Amino acid sequence: MLMLVGRLAPSSMTAPFTPWARRSVNTSSPALQAMKLGTPIPGLDFMKNEDPPVALERSEYPDWVNDLDKPMITLAKLRRMREEDATDKEKMRYLKLTRRIQIKNNNADASS
Repeated sequence: MLMLVGRLAPSSMTAPFTPWARRSVNTSSPALQAMKLGTPIPGLDFMKNEDPPVALERSEYPDWVNDLDKPMITLAKLRRMREEDATDKEKMRYLKLTRRIQIKNNNADASS
């Protein structure tokens, strides 16, 4: 279990996680998401007097672009993970999610 102590650990780490504004991305079919080479990318043609950007070969994009379709690790999985096994990125995500819960709880308490 990822247990953080000290001033980084939020006081209400056991608060239930409620995803109010969860966004869903359909990543079940990568074939539907791939664009043919040279296809103009919709929504990015806002520059005047310039051609719209077009889809490139997969190898022409940076490596991090390929990671965008992978789902992020959930708070439940992070809570079950040992701190020694967690990467720095996973630790930061854990802190972000627990802080978000604490902020929402504080706002709910202040409004009632």
